Amino acid sequence: MDGKKNRMQVLTLVLCVALLGLNLWQLRQISDLRGQLGSVETNLQMETRRLDERVQAVQRTVTEADKLVQDWELHAVDVDPASRCLRAEVSLRLKEWREDTQVRLTAVQGTNTRQAAMTGEAGQYSGTVEIPVNSQGVRLLAGVSAGGLRKEEDLFGWDSASMLLPVQCGGWGIGGPSYARNADKTGTLTVSLCEAELEGFEGTGLPQLFGQVFRLRRNGDVAAEKTAMYGETIGQYTCEELSASASIGDEFILTFFCRDESGLGYEFFLNGWSIDDNGLGERLAPEADWPKVTWD
Repeated sequence: MDGKKNRMQVLTLVLCVALLGLNLWQLRQISDLRGQLGSVETNLQMETRRLDERVQAVQRTVTEADKLVQDWELHAVDVDPASRCLRAEVSLRLKEWREDTQVRLTAVQGTNTRQAAMTGEAGQYSGTVEIPVNSQGVRLLAGVSAGGLRKEEDLFGWDSASMLLPVQCGGWGIGGPSYARNADKTGTLTVSLCEAELEGFEGTGLPQLFGQVFRLRRNGDVAAEKTAMYGETIGQYTCEELSASASIGDEFILTFFCRDESGLGYEFFLNGWSIDDNGLGERLAPEADWPKVTWD
């Protein structure tokens, strides 16, 4: 009886060891399968990306092949005081043309559309279109017509016409600001070592400028203003210090203002701050209508 019992125990032990081995083997197989599935998934993702890139490349090729304008260039932008618009001089080259091919340049801003005929030959055309200086969301298009066919193509777009202004603010710097509060909770905000760096549109030279000043605006109104001094390089202007009284809840903006020979005034946002119970509060970001332009 004891022998039979021992044989049963040995058999049970052998079966347990066998089952354990089988489980380990199955776990190993499952692990290998997971690894293979992971590898397959990675390969599928790579192939999907490659396919997407090929599709995008084909789409770009088809789109480019369908375009009539091979390339274009914005040569210069100046200000026309009579129309109070920016005059943008544009040239372009067509892939194909005929003797009767005509090209028209169009600037679109909302429902406002301005057009100008382009002149040229042998596929090379140039023209100048006017864009209101305060335009937002500007698109530039070229309309090509020959015989009874006509096609219009987008050239480029800008969030604001301010990006085309012949005077641009390329950089600025200040010391501070510092804020001192009195016992009656009034105080003074002071900015020092103000600096602004002006440049022409896309690296072109600056027009002649007048009335260059730094301004400290409190709640929108000019609280302090000082004539800007010439810096060490062309287009660089400095001011040693500006200060104004400040109370809790006030918002301050440091700006630079100048006017060009056309009579167009430019005011550029440099920095801004709010005043709260703890002193200087959060810094202010410029809104979409900066820089602000005004006429004489």
